[in-house]
This record gives sequence, C-alpha cells and structure tokens, in this order.
Amino acid sequence: MEIKEISEYVKARLDEKRYSHTKRVVKKAKQLAKLYNAPIDKVKIGAYLHDIAKFYKVEDMAELIGNKYPEVNREVYRNGQILHGFAAAEIAERELGIEDTEILDAIRYHTVGKENMSLTAKIVYLADAIEDARDWFGVVKARKLAEKNIDTAIIYELDKKIEYLIKKASLIHPNTLAFRNDLLTKKKKERVKI
Repeated sequence: MEIKEISEYVKARLDEKRYSHTKRVVKKAKQLAKLYNAPIDKVKIGAYLHDIAKFYKVEDMAELIGNKYPEVNREVYRNGQILHGFAAAEIAERELGIEDTEILDAIRYHTVGKENMSLTAKIVYLADAIEDARDWFGVVKARKLAEKNIDTAIIYELDKKIEYLIKKASLIHPNTLAFRNDLLTKKKKERVKI
C-alpha cells in the first residue's frame, strides 16, 4: 500500500482534529527522519497509523489484541491510552498487510515505549510528543533537544511525562520506565567510551 493510500485510509477513519494531529506527527517525523537518516517511508507509515485505533472502545481494543502482548495483559493496563497503540499495530498488520516489524513497533509502542526501540520507533514516539500543536510544559526544550540528539530529547520527554504521571498519582507503565532506563544506560556507556 502506498503512503498516499494510507493517508486516505487514516483520514476516512479519524475525526478532523485527530487527523490534523496525525498530519503534524507525520510532518515532524519526516523532519526527524531526514535529520537522523532514518527510512522516511517507514517513519511516515508509522506516523500515519499510530492513532488509527484511538476512537475504538477499550473492549474492542482488548478483543483485537487478545493476550498477544504480556505487557498489557494485566487489567490495570487495559485503558485506551495504553491499548490504542497495540490495537493500531494489529489493524495495520491485519487490514493493511503491513509486516515490517520496525513500522509495527513504531505504532505499537508510540505511547509507552520499550527497551531497544529502533530509530524508526523512536522518531514516531518523539514526533507524537513534540508535534507543533503540543503545549506541555517543556515541549519547546524537547523540540530543541530533538535537533541535536534524539535520545537526549526522549529522555527529557520521558522525565516530564513521568513527573506529570506522579503528580496525578497515575500508574506508570513498566515499559516506559524500561525505555528511559535503557536510553540512560546507553548514554552513560557512550560517555565512558569518550
């Protein structure tokens, strides 16, 4: 399926506000892909499809993914904010025939992250967080960091996200913590090599 067809597929399934967000994510993801020499088509496909299940009911998302992903099998993680990425990856695979693991992981983990994310997945994750209409406290700094080092920008975004979730007394998905710890560990190893 061509990117133009994917764009039309997504446009037909999202409301105007969500589709506008998606286009901004695609734009930001494309900029980051160029900056970091990532595969632009993969990044764009992941960005277009990342929220395709956003308006599904939680029960429908849960049914769609079944027990395929241990990280969301616990009832406490069965909410739309976490599940929609996993459900979107299932839709991309089943309905659109996408088999590329990099693209599917970019879609699947765009909200919670995970250890050892590919560059494609990191770009979709970060583009979703820093697209031009986002206005969370610190987003301007995150955008500037993204121009210099993607991992540094993601660590900063994760710190802000975790801080926000703690203030709200919300659960933090273990993948999110593992993602942050993985990036920090790799950063520290890079510093030691210098």
